[in-house]
Amino acid sequence: MRKLLPGGVALMVLGAALGVSGALGPSPARAGDLEIPSVVPAPAYKAPAPVMRVYDWTGFYVGGNAGGHWGSDKITTTTDVDFEGLGAAGGLAIDAASGTTLHPSGFIGGLQAGYNIEGSGGVFGIEVDANWLGGTATRSLSNIPVINPRDVLTNTTQASFLSTMRLRWGTTVLSDRSLFFLTAGFAVETIKTTDSMGHFGNAFITSTSNSTTVPGYSVGFGFEYAFTDSLSAKAEYLYIGLKNVSTTIPATAGNADGIAVVHDVHDHIGRFGLNYKFGGYR
Repeated sequence: MRKLLPGGVALMVLGAALGVSGALGPSPARAGDLEIPSVVPAPAYKAPAPVMRVYDWTGFYVGGNAGGHWGSDKITTTTDVDFEGLGAAGGLAIDAASGTTLHPSGFIGGLQAGYNIEGSGGVFGIEVDANWLGGTATRSLSNIPVINPRDVLTNTTQASFLSTMRLRWGTTVLSDRSLFFLTAGFAVETIKTTDSMGHFGNAFITSTSNSTTVPGYSVGFGFEYAFTDSLSAKAEYLYIGLKNVSTTIPATAGNADGIAVVHDVHDHIGRFGLNYKFGGYR
């Protein structure tokens, strides 16, 4: 009995200790008791950021334009010494006094069409246009020394039609819808001229009228902005240089060559335009 008593007391103390720990709360977890989930939860889904569309200038386009033109016609003459019996002094007097520059100016309007292709080097394109011009300039020169004071030299210039075929290169450095461009190419322009010499009183008047389409070149620059996927507006400046127009005021006498007149014509174009482009985004 004495041998069993100490062991029983030990068992009672151990049971009491376990009861107290259960009342105070769960015992600390052991490494073997940890539960590891068998499936790792997926990360939360995030919608991709929206992709901003970039405007593409590539495509065919057609449109119209309107504006103004400011021409320059530098006139010089070479008079035959036998013209109407004026003699060498009379011819030199006409040529010395005849030099002048006329400035025909007026409205310009027309149509254009072209094609652009956009790449890493910028926007490359080609454009053709057809335009109708208005405006006439005239001068009358009288009181030329040595010759009859009633004799009047009259010159008239008018530009009536202009067509160009130009290459274009532009950059969208400001924004994908903003295009700064340079342009250069060929031009043809129809020039109407009337040159006359004489007096209406009772002696003579002789004249020549011509409508000539002459070749030349065109250079310029401009800015174009695309308001929508298809519609854009532009403003541009063009300089037009043309081959000289040569005419001759005939003499009434059969043995004279008359007065040779040279028209050195240039034109400055300022205009606005609207284009409709067939094409989309890249």
